[in-house]
Amino acid sequence: MSTPNPRRTTFSFAPPVDNAAAWNLSLDDLANRLLQAFPGASATPEGPSGPRASEGLSFELPLGGGVWLEGLANMPYPGMGSVMAVMATADEAAVLARWLRDSVAPAPNLVYFTSELALDRGDTNYQQIPPQGDREEIARVLQDHLDHADRP
Repeated sequence: MSTPNPRRTTFSFAPPVDNAAAWNLSLDDLANRLLQAFPGASATPEGPSGPRASEGLSFELPLGGGVWLEGLANMPYPGMGSVMAVMATADEAAVLARWLRDSVAPAPNLVYFTSELALDRGDTNYQQIPPQGDREEIARVLQDHLDHADRP
């Protein structure tokens, strides 16, 4: 995780748009899995929020070297939701993306993402996380996404 002066943005990870319930998301289950997978992590249930009241979960994950990743998960409908890495670099968000792919999604091809940067530029398309590969490969995909979204 050593990109010089890396760009930070919020990344959103979710199941495919045409299969929004694919993860069968449960915030309690997600919190328990996060706490088991990332020793020292915290996960706090949040009350309903947003224009359509949805349950939420905020969390902090230690990534090593004094680096922490802040995240949010929301579930607007039972079994459906998304997980966000808040103000993260591509390298940091890749840790969460890989974990979601390998530990939450029922199949590795069911994790898609976008970023606040892309959405701010009007790009509402979600891209697929590589169904195979390590954190570095996922980080490259996330960084390529940011580089493309940052073009004038």
